Amino acid sequence: MHLIVKRGRGPARTERPAVADPALSRRSALLLLPAGLLALATATVAERVTGEVGAAARRAFDTAGSLARSLVPTPSARVDTAGRARLSRAVVAAMGGRSTVIGVSVLDRRTGVWWHYRGDETVRSGSVSKVLIVAAALRKARAEQGRLTTAQREQARLAITRSDNASADALYTWIGGHAAVAELALALGMVTTAAAPSVEQWGLTRTTPNDLVRLMERLSSGSPATHPDDDAVLLSLMAQVVDGQRWGVGTVRTAAVDVHVKNGWMRVDDPWVINSVGDVRGGGRDYAMALMQRAQPDQDSGIARASRIGRAVFGALEAPLR
Repeated sequence: MHLIVKRGRGPARTERPAVADPALSRRSALLLLPAGLLALATATVAERVTGEVGAAARRAFDTAGSLARSLVPTPSARVDTAGRARLSRAVVAAMGGRSTVIGVSVLDRRTGVWWHYRGDETVRSGSVSKVLIVAAALRKARAEQGRLTTAQREQARLAITRSDNASADALYTWIGGHAAVAELALALGMVTTAAAPSVEQWGLTRTTPNDLVRLMERLSSGSPATHPDDDAVLLSLMAQVVDGQRWGVGTVRTAAVDVHVKNGWMRVDDPWVINSVGDVRGGGRDYAMALMQRAQPDQDSGIARASRIGRAVFGALEAPLR
């Protein structure tokens, strides 16, 4: 699409790559909860109690899940390890030098180490928001009618695999627009995305590279906010993206390397945003990744840079990130 929104630019500033160690595992999250709350949060207890006690148990279970999901990594000020320094050099080189308009976030699932460069900077989502739209549609359908209708399943397929805007528009309207996206984002721990200003058009949704990695991790490892069958459906669609749209994170796909990917490109914010989110498994790698670029001069150069960054991350992660 070619929506143009002119926005002012803030002063340029030099940024250093940041390193974050994630607290994504539910086991680690639950260790932080009070013992009494944990007892109520178990499905076994919840299933055995009824009436008001049962309701309290279910509320406690929801609270436990929310607290577990709310844990986010915090930047580390310590000196990079050799692996993090290698990844940082590779990404900065692929960007063409340090940049104030590009953000990259990488979670190495082999070690649980999460590295980012400007990963908390908000950028217009473009079509990467279609992942959230389809996830919200699957969630609404399961709650209200069991599953998407035949027409809606086709809309979901086209929105992800071909980035079809009309299909995304239809699903966005059906779920209730930005409010539904923000509600799901909050439930998934995407706090910055959830708190972003409301927008009428889905492509203007603001998110961050780190929030997009959180999204991929929830889809991959599961979340109380979504059903595992729906997560599997969405990931399957992200594995079927047409060849011409499998750049960025997806550019490293081969017969031996599987990728899930959704890219976004949109003429907005002086003048293009070029984004990519997904994960990579194979060739000894297993990682989730997102990159977001604003103020790109044109679509082609932004896509080419996104693919260079995608290849650079794959190469730098030959050895596990520590």
